[in-house]
Amino acid sequence: MKTTIKLIASDLDGTLLLNGATKCNPELFSLIEELNKRGVYFMPASGRQYPSLQRLFTPVKDKIMYLCENGALVMHLDQVLMKRQFEDDLALRISHAVLEHPDCEVLISGERTSYIIPKDNAFATYIRDDIGNNITVIDKPERIEEPIMKVSYYTPEDKRDKATEDFKREFKESCLIVTSGNRWVDFAPLGTSKGAALKEIGEKLGIQPEEMAAFGDNENDRTMLEFVGHPYLMEDCNPTMRDVKATNCRQVEESLRELLELL
Repeated sequence: MKTTIKLIASDLDGTLLLNGATKCNPELFSLIEELNKRGVYFMPASGRQYPSLQRLFTPVKDKIMYLCENGALVMHLDQVLMKRQFEDDLALRISHAVLEHPDCEVLISGERTSYIIPKDNAFATYIRDDIGNNITVIDKPERIEEPIMKVSYYTPEDKRDKATEDFKREFKESCLIVTSGNRWVDFAPLGTSKGAALKEIGEKLGIQPEEMAAFGDNENDRTMLEFVGHPYLMEDCNPTMRDVKATNCRQVEESLRELLELL
């Protein structure tokens, strides 16, 4: 039976990038090219920043949309399609709380750079060289002169849950706090999520949820998988995601090949 799909979104870490991979499988780019020829949008949907995603998808960077910062920013053809941001005072309070926490490093998201105040220089190296972000090193959050879309904290895996409990006591009523990886947790403005971003973009482009597919593995993918008509959950997902009703996925490229046959 033929399927009508007009947009495919995919998480990166633990989904497109498996087993700690830092680069996409080259096969992905040829699959994206084929989807593009058939009028299907492909959209990486990640907590990463826009320039980092562009570098990761260099061979097709002008042929895809980008859902960045876990739904706070959507870009297409280098133009902003959708953007959410914190109230300045709240963003600064959160940033200082993370800085004061002994187990956490802070990353503050602007539109095209990540602001960091590293306690350890290795953190700056990791964000710039391993994650591939544009970074701006500052000495205090008040130096930031643009809207803040997201605040994240990076912490040892065995410290993550305790740190999250600490922050939820203070901020759970004023923002979203969502696990984004084994060592990453994000603060986002209320109403921000990958699912909410897909809803807004679908309305702008005239694409219905049943005409969308999405791939994910972690809690920051939940709203996206619950929104689209064709959700795919990775075999090695976060155990907390097992309740999501979705098609099992071993490898995104494999599932994309199957979808291309059905389109």
